[in-house]
Amino acid sequence: MAVLLAFGMVADRNRRAWLVETGEEIDHDGPEGAAVVLGDKDSDPARVAIACADLAGLIEIGGTVIAGAGIDLGEGFVSARLAGASGDRRDAVLAALRVLKVGGAWRLGERTATLVALFGVTATKPLGAAAEQAIGEGRWAAVVLASAAADVLGPEQLVRVLELRAPDGVDPVPDSVPSGLAATLRRVLEPYSGPRRVDLVLDLWEQVCARQLAVLARERLVASHDLGVLESLRERYHRFDESQVIELVQGASAGPLTLLTAIRFRPAWRNLWKHSVERLIQDALAATVLLRAAVAVHEFGVSAGIDRVRDEISVVSAQFGRAEIKKAQRPAGQLNALPGRPICHVHDIDAWLRQQQPRNAAFERFVRARLRTALAYAVVVQERCRTLFGHEIPRDALPDNWDSNSLRAWRAVAGHTAYRAPEDWHTEPLVRKHDQPSLAIRLAQDPTAVEQASDLLWLADLADAVARARGHEAAMPQHYYRVPEFDTNPSEPQPDPLTPRSDSIPLAVAGAAQLVDLGATVPERCRDWARLCAGLMGSGAVAAALTSEFEVAEPVLAHDGALLPGTALRIQLARTAARLAEWSDYMGNCIAGGWYQREAVRGRSILLALRDEHDVIQINVELRRTGQGWSVCEIAGRFNREPDPALRQAVRNWAATLRAEEPEADPVEVVTAEPPVRVRRSAPDPVREVGPVLHEAVRKALVESEPALRVLVALAGDDDGDPQTLTALRRSSAERLTEMCAAFLDSRPAALPALWAATWGRPLAAAVDSLEPALLARYPRLRTITADAPLPSKRLRALVKEPDIATARSMDLIALRARAAIGRLARRGDPALSRAVTGHPTPDVLCPLILATTCASSHRIPVVAISEPRAVTVPGFPITSLSDVSGPWQAAWPAALELGIDEPELGSDGERFWEHVAGRGLLIPAVWLPAGGWPALWSRAHAT
Repeated sequence: MAVLLAFGMVADRNRRAWLVETGEEIDHDGPEGAAVVLGDKDSDPARVAIACADLAGLIEIGGTVIAGAGIDLGEGFVSARLAGASGDRRDAVLAALRVLKVGGAWRLGERTATLVALFGVTATKPLGAAAEQAIGEGRWAAVVLASAAADVLGPEQLVRVLELRAPDGVDPVPDSVPSGLAATLRRVLEPYSGPRRVDLVLDLWEQVCARQLAVLARERLVASHDLGVLESLRERYHRFDESQVIELVQGASAGPLTLLTAIRFRPAWRNLWKHSVERLIQDALAATVLLRAAVAVHEFGVSAGIDRVRDEISVVSAQFGRAEIKKAQRPAGQLNALPGRPICHVHDIDAWLRQQQPRNAAFERFVRARLRTALAYAVVVQERCRTLFGHEIPRDALPDNWDSNSLRAWRAVAGHTAYRAPEDWHTEPLVRKHDQPSLAIRLAQDPTAVEQASDLLWLADLADAVARARGHEAAMPQHYYRVPEFDTNPSEPQPDPLTPRSDSIPLAVAGAAQLVDLGATVPERCRDWARLCAGLMGSGAVAAALTSEFEVAEPVLAHDGALLPGTALRIQLARTAARLAEWSDYMGNCIAGGWYQREAVRGRSILLALRDEHDVIQINVELRRTGQGWSVCEIAGRFNREPDPALRQAVRNWAATLRAEEPEADPVEVVTAEPPVRVRRSAPDPVREVGPVLHEAVRKALVESEPALRVLVALAGDDDGDPQTLTALRRSSAERLTEMCAAFLDSRPAALPALWAATWGRPLAAAVDSLEPALLARYPRLRTITADAPLPSKRLRALVKEPDIATARSMDLIALRARAAIGRLARRGDPALSRAVTGHPTPDVLCPLILATTCASSHRIPVVAISEPRAVTVPGFPITSLSDVSGPWQAAWPAALELGIDEPELGSDGERFWEHVAGRGLLIPAVWLPAGGWPALWSRAHAT
């Protein structure tokens, strides 16, 4: 029997195939997609071994896919792959060309046949010449993209693609399978004409290159800083600071400094703290200007970058005399030769500029050497600020108001940044008295109010400069006590799984194809990629498709989260369409497409991912029902690459052990006594037994929830209270619902208490709770219909399809999700929510939001403490206690958990919450506090 080869080919009957790995001859069947050597049936075994060794060497460089290119191995032997290989021949030819280069392309056969494999039968001589030039220059990204786009572009347009050049260090098409990229390009570009298609492809190339260049620039910026000196610099700075304190103490003493005079010294603002704070502000300003200079030099070059911060360098350098500079430059024992203060580097650069020395290569080396340690100085100064203000200076040693001459001179030249405008700075000033108005409140009351050093806005400027030096736009505020703290290296925000990513061309095209598969319509007359994606994202069909819940057979569901036998990979099953969108966003495949979803909803297929120990997806798998079991229908890695053969076999072995269904049993886990012998009873049916009772209870609950219904549908702009609006709300994504809540509160801030009350009204939960306890005990899974999770059985899904029950369930789910949306708005410091909270506070709203703020591990906005650390009593009128079981704080915990607190992280009895209170007190977003602070807000909440 003839040997079946990949890509629909069959070996000649006079030819034989030998497996590369073993040298074994095969007559017909063999491992799917295995690499083989084809030769005459009477070939010399020694020559066969040589050919196998030659192909094995090529495979080691280019992978198994290379064998499908039909490489000439000499003396009549050629490479091939057995049937079952994924992709098409263009994948193999491109992989072979990467290894053989232009000089070895003859081993693939005639030049015309190679061009046809890459670009189709319409390939022309100019196209072939452009391809040879691109391959010779190693521009593989353009070659792969052109080969993938050959299904939708003509020869002249492909020549334009082959002329593309990626900047150094940029690869727009990394590790992509051309056939997979071609399939996604077809789905996205087919509705457009040829000229628009090529415009979109070229624009996508530019976008991806720009994105990768930005990432590369950030990596280079981070690498330009030398943090290896941090430890020694920290010790150097500490010693210099100690020496300055000793000088101050000695100056305050009448005679020479002795141990007795040091013990008698009483530090106060006048004789010590004022001077320490002024010196620290000067160091913070110097570190800030060095970091700004480092970023400017990285972006514009040394000369142009220094010019951009020239005035700031001058104003900081002018604050110091030569004696102070020499004192900071004085060596300190065996420590490194770096100065004790960052001002020395600022002064050095300023001196070079004032002397108008040439800006040559020596100047560049001079500047870069002083900017390389700017980040290390800034980190040390930040640490010193936290120590001095947070631990060393007693609160009662602070004056009622204090300022800095250095800061005033700096502001006169540098001004404020767009990220830290004074009118948005809500941090309480660091002065003797508590609850003093922040700079933002003072400016709102009096536009002529000025910034004071006690406002600590200069500390935020330093944090922002550190963040910029690490490649971020600005620092993220965190929780703090007394001294504001910032995350200067925040994690990148997680992108929306549905939004096509511009990290690479395969990811971008796969994301757009996924939206098309979900039912989105490509916008007409679109010539740039950004508008195409915006048009796809605006389709309502996408949001509706992501509400699908999948039917997963119980025998397979039992393996969710378990390890795949024989591997270290964990099985993750998809039970919702949103999970598929998350997978597809990373894998760059079409697993979230409409066809896969429809089959999964019907229970005909089960979709899963295998994750490694780092929770990274390695492969996606589709299982199909076959009689009484399941079999592997598709299995592919990222960008549809072929998985490891051993892993493929492990998946198939596991799938062969799965049963399609368990023996018939009640899916609602009915608890009954064992029936008497010979007595046959029908399986309990919740639709028949619970349905009528639950329906009546739901009807009563819906009547009582009519006000809540009107408020919830008003989020979508429906003021008539139409229950059908609930469907659109339930299908909205989490981010979309958050935007609706923000817009609702922006237009109706006084409606916050009503919205909060509406999210507490749960008609379905109330109806279930009203059922007889015996009935709930008989059907323990009945309570799952009130949770925001896929229902565990067909009968429960049939139960909630009854119109009234469906309406009630939609209200429950929207209420839960709206609570979580309010929590997201609070964490972001949304202005609409802030205005609603400060203008119309109630204890029911404030207490859960404050508990959620206190429990957060980090904060994106400034927060302040409204109670002292370790204090249980919360000040204000009326005074309350956090531990009072009948008080507002304990009663607020259920609502606080729904705002987004990770309940397992709280520990037993909320031990983590009490740790937070002990460490920093009860926290509230600073922007929520009016002029009178917390007492005024709490009093107003009880007056309304």
